Amino acid sequence: MSLVTLLDAHLGYSDKPLLDGAKLAVLPGERVGLIGRNGTGKSTLLRVISGDLAPDSGVMSRAAGRIAYLSQRLDLLDLERST
Repeated sequence: MSLVTLLDAHLGYSDKPLLDGAKLAVLPGERVGLIGRNGTGKSTLLRVISGDLAPDSGVMSRAAGRIAYLSQRLDLLDLERST
């Protein structure tokens, strides 16, 4: 049984498709790396897998349990506030 399954997923912003018929299955114990140019949908795919973003179409399923995602966008600290 896979931890994550993505079948024929489509997702885009305006006229730019980021996921176009994407398919993915991650099995227990597997390690996955994403490589690609900026703006090609790597972070979008991770957000779909984590459940933060839904694909426009296709099937996304996750096994019970927790999937964590560390965003590359960090909230800026209030530099005027001292701790």
